[in-house]
Amino acid sequence: MNIVLLVIDSLRAKSLRAYGAAHAQTPFLDRLGQEALWFRRAYAAECWTLPSHVSMFTGRLASEHGAHFQTMAYDEPAPTIAEILTAAGYHTELVTRNFIFDGTVPGVTRGFQVRTRHLAALGRIDPLAVLLTLMKPRVRRHVRATGFFHPRHSEQREFVGTFARSLLPADEPALARVLDVMQRQRRAGRPYFLFCNLYDVHAPYPPRSGAILRKWRARGGVSDRLTCLLYLSRLGQHAYLREGFRMPVWAQQVLLDRYHLAIELMDAKLAAFYAAARSGGLLADTLLIITSDHGEAFGEHGLYLHDASVYDTHLRVPLWIVHPGHEPAAIDDVVSTRDLFQVMLAAAGQRPVAETMLETDFRQAQPIAWAEHFFYPQCPDAAPRYRQNLMAAIVGTEKYVVRRKNVVRYDLLRDPDEVAGEPASIEELIATCRRTGMPNATIDAAAARFRNWRECSDHRTAFRCAA
Repeated sequence: MNIVLLVIDSLRAKSLRAYGAAHAQTPFLDRLGQEALWFRRAYAAECWTLPSHVSMFTGRLASEHGAHFQTMAYDEPAPTIAEILTAAGYHTELVTRNFIFDGTVPGVTRGFQVRTRHLAALGRIDPLAVLLTLMKPRVRRHVRATGFFHPRHSEQREFVGTFARSLLPADEPALARVLDVMQRQRRAGRPYFLFCNLYDVHAPYPPRSGAILRKWRARGGVSDRLTCLLYLSRLGQHAYLREGFRMPVWAQQVLLDRYHLAIELMDAKLAAFYAAARSGGLLADTLLIITSDHGEAFGEHGLYLHDASVYDTHLRVPLWIVHPGHEPAAIDDVVSTRDLFQVMLAAAGQRPVAETMLETDFRQAQPIAWAEHFFYPQCPDAAPRYRQNLMAAIVGTEKYVVRRKNVVRYDLLRDPDEVAGEPASIEELIATCRRTGMPNATIDAAAARFRNWRECSDHRTAFRCAA
């Protein structure tokens, strides 16, 4: 079976009508829930791009694969899904403009035979993007400060020269490339695995096609440009992790409005892609996965962008799976996006389908989603509460979070915004697991993982403490 993995970078479930919100208007994604396996309680394994994707590529948590802020590389011997499928005779290709996947970050793109980067055409460059290109020294300092890029990025003249172009929407040509490869590989009779990281919902949240700012004369155009100039660069440099950072409510709302407009534009692009793939018969023997790697914050818990969090704002993500062998269904069981690794293996005949989250028995035997976050060490003046690694376990409607040696429990049913956490214990986690009917071996493993995290007195350096 062919496999297409579309990851909409930074798309949180919290902003979608399909997940109970009344924000972005997304008719395609609303309808997709009736044509796919729709997982309504899916959780990412980390709150930002690198570790979350490597978890999907390997089926491992960040503490096991080691690719996160403190390493900026994947150097473990465990094969990625691309390596496995390349060895099985698949054409493997990634398509994106996200620089996490440009080959600079060691090991992340291992196994992909082709890497295709799509940037906006030169003729569509926004004046602000031109200004950023002309200010190369300042841009280079910004890249060094963000930490979301590999340190080698700031040393590359080509990278700095194309950084401004990377801010502009370019997911339409990326999706067109995916369709083209699907058609060509179909004609060649060769199975394929295509991974596409869609970036137009990511900051700076382009609110219109071909530009990153609203028109001056458009409603809200002045406040939009003012907010972008005053705050987006500061957010990218992790200013929100430092004591005293404040953003006015009006500026938060401007960014959130931009984000929802970007989501609406993405919905239309996905609708066009899906219609073309369906009408061309390309989905008849293809596993199509549409999901996100993490969410996004706009002041919730004092956070912005995607860092320092195991809150649902960042971890709860949308997930739809279109599978030729499965009827559409809405699924409320807790699942993890790292288990997509097993789903893709099964689609390639490398694993029984019964051993994947597509099956009810598997989900009931593994009714727990784990998430971890390894803090950003390049911001030494960050507030102490942000200079710690975090771990969370979601079981049913309860979430248990380890912060250093403390355990906090959230009741996600009564407190979906996670503002009323209460002290908890490992024993309470075990009791919650038992109520789900989880097998004893899985409960014992969960308790051991929790104890390992609590026994790591310095969570800031022992990145393998949960392995």
